[in-house]
Amino acid sequence: MISNGFEKNGESSRSQGIYLPSDPAKPRPCLTNDSAVSQWHTTPGYQAFWGWIKRRCERIKGKEILRGQYHGDSQGIRVFMDMVESMMRWVAEVPIQPQSSQRFGNLAFRTYVKLVEARLPALFNSSNIPDKLVAQLLPLLLNSYAFGHPVRIDYGTGHELAFVLALWVCVISGWIGSEGAKEDEEDELILRVFTKYLDLTTLLQKTYRLEPAGSHGVWGLDDYCFLPYLFGSAQLLDGDLSPSESHKLASSFKSQSTNNSSSPTAPEEIKDLYTLSLYHLTLFKSGAAFSEHSPMLHSLSQMPNWVKIHSGLRKMFTGEVTGKRVVVQGLWIGGWLWGEVIPEAGRQDGTSQLKVGLGLGGEGTKAPWAR
Repeated sequence: MISNGFEKNGESSRSQGIYLPSDPAKPRPCLTNDSAVSQWHTTPGYQAFWGWIKRRCERIKGKEILRGQYHGDSQGIRVFMDMVESMMRWVAEVPIQPQSSQRFGNLAFRTYVKLVEARLPALFNSSNIPDKLVAQLLPLLLNSYAFGHPVRIDYGTGHELAFVLALWVCVISGWIGSEGAKEDEEDELILRVFTKYLDLTTLLQKTYRLEPAGSHGVWGLDDYCFLPYLFGSAQLLDGDLSPSESHKLASSFKSQSTNNSSSPTAPEEIKDLYTLSLYHLTLFKSGAAFSEHSPMLHSLSQMPNWVKIHSGLRKMFTGEVTGKRVVVQGLWIGGWLWGEVIPEAGRQDGTSQLKVGLGLGGEGTKAPWAR
């Protein structure tokens, strides 16, 4: 067993009462009904993952996102950076198809995903990644469509979650993180690798006009993502940049993004993931005031500080992202994300056991600040 999911050279590096299997079951799509999603939240795999997310939020407070070439010693971070940078280059190999009749979803994205599916396993095999980890990692990246769904030609919070879960299984296996510098490398997974992943997904959204997956429309937080706001608000806790100043900073680059719409790279003045995501909105939203196309984010920009925003986003993540079947049903969950015995893939039975168990109504979870 792996105590708290961390093992290196056969020895447990942390012990907090959460135990995960050292020989994890193969991933499968088991979150296909509401009762399974509710059960997942009680498993040691989910509890360890959620504990890791909260720990990262504590650790990255006051830290800036990391850009540029990686010069560190972590093989895992190098592999992920090389993977994302390669995937950004591959976009040039798959130009968009003429498709005047559809607003969203260029069919060339399906060709791009096939290219990724063909090349990614070979890239991992050449990187000396342990076979046990590859067996957990590839289903999260490919079967769970961490870069967008090729049939629906969409991208959303479930796909984003698949990528972060992939980062987590690299940590849980002990492959990323060296003795004495483990937590610094785990922080860098968020500040550097996840930031680069957002560059990739923004490029894919812009190039292939990916449809928002499961968007709540204007009353949702964001059409495509959630975690950048959670991590970004953690970065800004107790900082000098207020919510309103973050909004103004992102908006100040709107004309620049319009004139250079082919590039997803954000200005260097943006140092946090929250403002970065607001900036990305300028690449996709036009023709209406910010308060009209993103009223929830607009209301957050009026708050005096980040404390209530971050607290509310944490609750919203467990309620509206990991707690919603429609978001997580496509995830392939293995032993390190569940525990010893993973349920078989179930059918979508149309029940609402999760909502009943959490005391939610049929309208979903309201943002904690929307009162």
